[in-house]
Amino acid sequence: MFENPRRPPKEKVIWRYLSIDKYLDLITTQTIKFTQVDIAADQLEISLMLNRLEKSGSLDGKKDILPSARQFINSLRKSHYISCWTGKEHECRSLWFSYLGESRLGVAVKTTVGKFIENIEWEESGYDYNEVIYRDSFNEPEELQSNTLLLNSKALAYSSESEIRFSTNKSLIEQPEGDLSATNPPIHVDIDSLPKIICFNANLELMIDEVWLSPYCQEWQLEMFKTVTKQLAPFLADKIRRSDVDERI
Repeated sequence: MFENPRRPPKEKVIWRYLSIDKYLDLITTQTIKFTQVDIAADQLEISLMLNRLEKSGSLDGKKDILPSARQFINSLRKSHYISCWTGKEHECRSLWFSYLGESRLGVAVKTTVGKFIENIEWEESGYDYNEVIYRDSFNEPEELQSNTLLLNSKALAYSSESEIRFSTNKSLIEQPEGDLSATNPPIHVDIDSLPKIICFNANLELMIDEVWLSPYCQEWQLEMFKTVTKQLAPFLADKIRRSDVDERI
């Protein structure tokens, strides 16, 4: 019997490494953006399990399930949205390189699972949060029945991320105007019409514990980050600190 990915405790420390453009967007809009799985950088998001089952031969003799499985996974990729954080307890040198691009300009925002959840205006949206599991081997087609496992499984190549994933989704069924009846049935949403990004207002003052500045910034760039932060999000000014990494690119 397979196990679903665990939910981390709410006191779990999490980090989000942001390039300069994403940091500026965060403090100017004061929103948290969730990205449609279908446009995520990892092209095997949600479809990893089916990919591995096919390659391992675990679906031999079960080819009849492939069309429906592919259709189902495609609908999950387009209707689900994720915000990805790292669950490492401390700053991570390799993640500065992974997420900030060639310029290495950006920040790492530090908070906890509980503060993230509690300081977002979810309105009527449901949400979930899980520790991503890293596997390359899937042998049981029954695992395809678990949305949580599909959504929170990644290849071992990504295990250094230690990802904590927050997720939400858009319903593919809408209630019609007026009373529901045989002549006025629910409306099926065109999955290709769904937005690529959805935003939630956030109380960043209460959510964010610290803002760490990239170790690869020059002094004038560090001052620029501090000045811009004071102007756009003064409540974060006292939470800024420099990276503990001391090296040159």
